[in-house]
Amino acid sequence: TGAPKKRSVEILHSLEDEDRNVYSGVFGYWCAGGGGDWSVTIRSCFKYEDAGADVKSSEWTLGAGGAITARSDPVGEWEEMVTKVESVLRAFEC
Repeated sequence: TGAPKKRSVEILHSLEDEDRNVYSGVFGYWCAGGGGDWSVTIRSCFKYEDAGADVKSSEWTLGAGGAITARSDPVGEWEEMVTKVESVLRAFEC
């Protein structure tokens, strides 16, 4: 995205109460033959299961955001983030 990643992450770490875990970037694998398969994770959701509980429980985590800059329109950025979330939530519709 062109943002200074290291400094951006340092600022976010000082502002947020929890680690983001898998949020943005790519997720995939390298093949022994030199190839690989990669996916952008910014509009992905992940399921975490608690196998240690008496009743098996699970939690889905979804990350969405935007590239906010000094020229960003806050309302426009919020609407873009909601659009991103809704695009993933459609997978859960019955």
